[in-house]
Formats: sequence, C-alpha cells, structure tokens
Amino acid sequence: MRWYEKEIVKKTTLLAGITLSVYLSMKWILPMVMPFLFGALLAMLLHPAVQKIVEKTGRGRSLISMLVVLLILAAVGTACFFIGRTACMQLAALVKHAESMEDGIRDFWCGCCDQVGRILGIQIREAEQLFVKMQHKVRTGFQNSTLPYLLKNSMTYAKAIFSMIGIALVSVISGMLILTDYPALSAALRKSEIGKLAVQVKQHAKEAGGTYLKAQAIILLVISLICIAGLFLTGNSYALLAGMGIGFCDALPFIGTGTIFVPWMVIEIMNGKYVLAAVYGVLYVVCSFVRQFLEPRLIGGRLGYPPVVVLMSIYAGVHVYGASGVILGPVSGFLICELYHALQQPSGEE
Repeated sequence: MRWYEKEIVKKTTLLAGITLSVYLSMKWILPMVMPFLFGALLAMLLHPAVQKIVEKTGRGRSLISMLVVLLILAAVGTACFFIGRTACMQLAALVKHAESMEDGIRDFWCGCCDQVGRILGIQIREAEQLFVKMQHKVRTGFQNSTLPYLLKNSMTYAKAIFSMIGIALVSVISGMLILTDYPALSAALRKSEIGKLAVQVKQHAKEAGGTYLKAQAIILLVISLICIAGLFLTGNSYALLAGMGIGFCDALPFIGTGTIFVPWMVIEIMNGKYVLAAVYGVLYVVCSFVRQFLEPRLIGGRLGYPPVVVLMSIYAGVHVYGASGVILGPVSGFLICELYHALQQPSGEE
C-alpha cells in the first residue's frame, strides 16, 4: 500500500471514529450531562459580570454568584410568566372562537369558488357542500385519531414537562456552583489534555457555530417583535401567538416569513381588505430587509460554513435524532468537523 493510500485510510478511520463517537455522545451521554452543560454555559456567560462586581465590591464570590443568578432567574421567570399568560389567553380565545373562524373560512372558500366560477364562466354549485365534507373529515379525524392519541400520551407529556423543570432546576444550581469556583475550574481544565482540546473547540465554536446561533437568535427575536407589533397595530387578537409563530418560521431556512404573509395577503385581497393586505405586504418586506441587513453584519465571514451545509445538517439531524435533530444535527456536524481538524493538527500547533 502506497503512503498516500495509508494516509487516506488513516484519515477515513479517524473521521469515522469521530462521527461514531459524536453520535453515541449525542444519543446517550448528552441527556445525562445536559443540565451541567447548561450550568457551565450559564457560568461562562455570567463570569465576566460576577468578576467585575467582586473586584468593585470586595464581597465573596459565592454571595455575588448567587445574587446574580437569582436576579437573572427572576427577570427571565417574570418575562416568561407574562408572555406565557398572554399566549395562553390568546390560545384560549382561539379555541373559543374556533366555530366562528370555521364559518369565516367557509365564507372565504365559497367566495373564492364563486370568483373562479365567474372568471371561467361556469357555476360551482357544490362549493359549500365540498367544504362541509372536508370540515366533517377534519373533525372526525381529530375526534377519532388526534384526541385519543393526545389523551393516551398525556402522561408522557406530563413526564416531559416535569423533566424539563428538573433539568432547568439542576442547570441553575450547577451553574451557581460552577460560577462560584469558575476561576479554579477553568485553570484546572486548561491544564488537562482533554481540557485543551475542549478549549480549542470552544474557541472555534465561539467564532463559527456560536456566532451563527447568536445571530439567528437575535434575528428571531427582532423579527418576532416586528411581527407582534405590526399585528397588534392591525387589531389582531392573536398578535403574540401569530408573531411568535412567524418569527419561528423565519428562523427555519426552508420556510421564511413569505410562506405566511404572502397567502395571508392573497386572502385579504380576495376579501376586499386591501389596506390590511398592504400592511401584511409591508411587514413581509420589512422582515425580509431586516434579515438581509442583520445577517451579514452579525455573521459576516466568521461562520465558515455555507448555509446549504447548515440546511443539510438539519435535514440529516432530523433523520438521525428525530425532532431534536433541528439543533443536534448542526451541533453534531460542527463537532465532527472541529474535532477532526483539531486531532489532525500536530501537538502544540494552534
């Protein structure tokens, strides 16, 4: 075997080993250490602020760490409470007015069929009957399939909620403890070989993957706020739910705000509500401009991975991990690339 063939086999074996290790870690180890990873991330984010307060006040690091974490927790909890309460109220109103909304959809359907019939010179007499048939099928499917499935798995959902609460609680406690001893833990980590590798990956993650996730989170927040404000000004009773949903759709690379706003504009135009359609058109243009303006400035050339690669990693992640693959897919792909490059470098080289 020639030297370059040996090199190819060596690199392929290394890549396969790293890929298998990352997959097994994400599948089996991550659920056990997730709260502590969140705690470490919390400590890493709050360490600069805690260090400054300790230096200025001269108080003990333990006390300052506890106060800062509790303050952040109170602020986040208060915001989540008010947002959650408003969302639940709007969701309850949505369920309450479901019948009137069905009537509105039926009227819109019949109006569309009438307009199509006038344009084509034909008479569509069974439009309302067709809608009633579809409505009956949807209700029957919900009663016979969806509702029993939800009731059957209610305990699973309850366990998942309690599990999330437990993860959040352990994350906060571990974050507080890590933050208290952060300087000593950080120094000890940097001295070990695994720690050096972790620090190297973390630096690249901060420059590439971290930059991407931070940018997408900021863009998601800004676009959601724009949509919520715009829908609120139009008098939409479900501005919070709809705005958050549209912002989430915009964060997905294969959907975007146009998937929501364009059909919405068409519906309002066909209903004769041209001003409302124009407002939705303006919101769509503003959201598109905001993304095009913010993305290059927040990410720039620091990502190092084309958007199509991110989309491919999401697609592969969903197939491998399920719904959580939307996040675990890109994270796994990034870790595989970074570990492969890090382990290929000669020792001591950076």
